[in-house]
Amino acid sequence: MATCALLAGCALLCLVAEAGAGAWTLPQKKLWGKVTYFQQTTNEWYVASPQFIDGQVVSTGQRAHYNFNGQYESKALFAEGFYGVSDRFDVAVQIPYFDQSFADETRSDPVADAGLSDMRLFAKFRLVDKPVLFSLKTGVKMPTGEFKNEDGLIPVGEGQWDYDFVAQLGRSFWPLPLYANVDVGYRVRTKNDEIDRDPGDEWFLNAELGYNITRKLMLMGKYELLRSDPSIEFGSIVNRSQIKRIAFMMPVLLYAIDEHTAVEAALRISLNGRNYPAGQQFILGVSSAIGGS
Repeated sequence: MATCALLAGCALLCLVAEAGAGAWTLPQKKLWGKVTYFQQTTNEWYVASPQFIDGQVVSTGQRAHYNFNGQYESKALFAEGFYGVSDRFDVAVQIPYFDQSFADETRSDPVADAGLSDMRLFAKFRLVDKPVLFSLKTGVKMPTGEFKNEDGLIPVGEGQWDYDFVAQLGRSFWPLPLYANVDVGYRVRTKNDEIDRDPGDEWFLNAELGYNITRKLMLMGKYELLRSDPSIEFGSIVNRSQIKRIAFMMPVLLYAIDEHTAVEAALRISLNGRNYPAGQQFILGVSSAIGGS
């Protein structure tokens, strides 16, 4: 009986791992890769500081239209790969590509930038198996993307290093075909020397719940939260207008084509925020795994 439960749980967890749930690690010598496409077009944002918009005063964090009929458009492609060095230890790389633009009535042409963004490297170690899975993940973002210091431009590269420290908790609720995972992390953001600006550290929370509707179909619900400190500019000036806040809800539908490959579609919906684009992001992803001992 215990063996049957373990095998059924492993079948679920294989699908979970390929869906990217945090605390699980890959079997030794298994390679998992994923390509994800994001797209968003919006004319609204969560206001960074009190402003006069459309004839009225809008408070910090309120959702409002961009001034002068502004519109933000973003497309992104993320390529990432995880490799199981052992059954408990994974290493990973993520390479993003961004294509972003902003247009309003004050500009004859949109301000835009496109290209490879900053690369991230990760390492994850699973420390505890029972009663819940507990893993620690660390990451580093390297300033490999091009940083451009131009007024109104959102550059593809940020021009500074980041360091992530994440605690991950996960659990399968077998015999129910259900799993849950929570990541809580802190991101140390270093100074961009080119513009003498420290963007402010961040903490974040990602929670997800997944349920196998059928053997091949999984429904997931995700909640994402990010909070940043104010930026420090020119050594000592605290700029609270650069504080970032965002919360997302995201329904996800994942279909397992076979035991190695899955496709997923999601809608990322902003709930509230500050100094951040509002609206919906459409997401499509394809993942696959090979190897394993």
